[in-house]
Amino acid sequence: MADNQAGGAGTISAGRSWLGFLLVLLSLVVEGFDLQAANMAAPNIVSSFGITRADIGPLLSASLFGVLLGAMFLAPLGDRFGRRTIIIGACTAYGVLSLIAAVATGITELVALRFLIGIGIGAVLPNALALGGEMAPQRLLATATGMIGIGITFGGTVAGAVAAILFKQGYGWREVFMAGGVLPLIIAALLWLGLPESPALKRGEVRSGGNVLTLLAPGERAKTFAIWLAFGLVLMINYLLTGWIPLIINAQGYSQSEAAWIATAGHGGGVIGGVIASLALARWRWPVVGAFAAMAALVMILLAGADWGATALTALIVLQGVFIVGTQNALNGSAGATYPAETRALGLGWALGVGRVGSVVGPLAGSAALMLGLGQPREFFFLPIVPLLVAAALAAYLTRATKSPSLASVGD
Repeated sequence: MADNQAGGAGTISAGRSWLGFLLVLLSLVVEGFDLQAANMAAPNIVSSFGITRADIGPLLSASLFGVLLGAMFLAPLGDRFGRRTIIIGACTAYGVLSLIAAVATGITELVALRFLIGIGIGAVLPNALALGGEMAPQRLLATATGMIGIGITFGGTVAGAVAAILFKQGYGWREVFMAGGVLPLIIAALLWLGLPESPALKRGEVRSGGNVLTLLAPGERAKTFAIWLAFGLVLMINYLLTGWIPLIINAQGYSQSEAAWIATAGHGGGVIGGVIASLALARWRWPVVGAFAAMAALVMILLAGADWGATALTALIVLQGVFIVGTQNALNGSAGATYPAETRALGLGWALGVGRVGSVVGPLAGSAALMLGLGQPREFFFLPIVPLLVAAALAAYLTRATKSPSLASVGD
């Protein structure tokens, strides 16, 4: 991340670029923690409030619906007022709200607070992805954006490990949420002290921002809809699996701590997959999305095809993490490199925002599957196969579509 014509690091030193990249990465680590906190704590929340597993769907979807709104309507403000300002303000807000959620006295109150937390998280994510990519040279923008996204997965891994340890020690979901409140406040202070503003904004490239009609201009509309649909399908499957795997495993006779550890192994696989996909983005973009989505579908077929023992089940959960998260990171990086600096937060915000419809639907689909009696692992893992194959087909279309001179050319 030297001083190159960047996506871009061209107006700040290499040291400041690396510092900014690290701080943005940390902001997404704590975001990943907070996103997964409710998922990892779900079995304990069910027993604490005396509700059924099918009743937990609205809680798992509440923060994701908030992310949808935050990404679509707050995140684009980063193109106008600065990514740094939005990231720090939103981190502070959802940290405070997480601490309040830790003392919630009812499930309805908890659902409302998780919704507000999601709005803050949604404002951070597109700006963090955009700013992290802009710290790198132009040729590495897609790779840097994908690597930044690994922070979310690593944060989910940390959330699973923390939940497993706390449950083993006799603590519960409140302590998990407390950790999810303290961490963003610490990171917000570090961001305020050391995070540089977007080099592109300093050069005056991102003041105009634009609006969603920019993304729907003639010649771009089909690509925009394809990107949105790909995000929706991948996020739907991502949150279906991360939200329900702990509960499904727990329902098979594993303890809450064991279920959290197996789910954590899947997040660990996601970190590996995210790194591999991000490195591949240095040479390929949309083809990486298609390849990882197709491999994820194959893993789902294996999971659905037999009753696996604990070791094999854990190994396959790790592999689904590798390919599901790899698909998501490749999607983030490819889309980030598709949009120019002046609409990057806007483009990523709307892609992630519209895509979050899928992330909201995912956990609710898990509830519907349970109500239909599809609670066994072999039946549950049939659900992601078709959406993943459709995502792979969309990636093939975008591989061809982004070769034409348009939005894609700015990322090349």
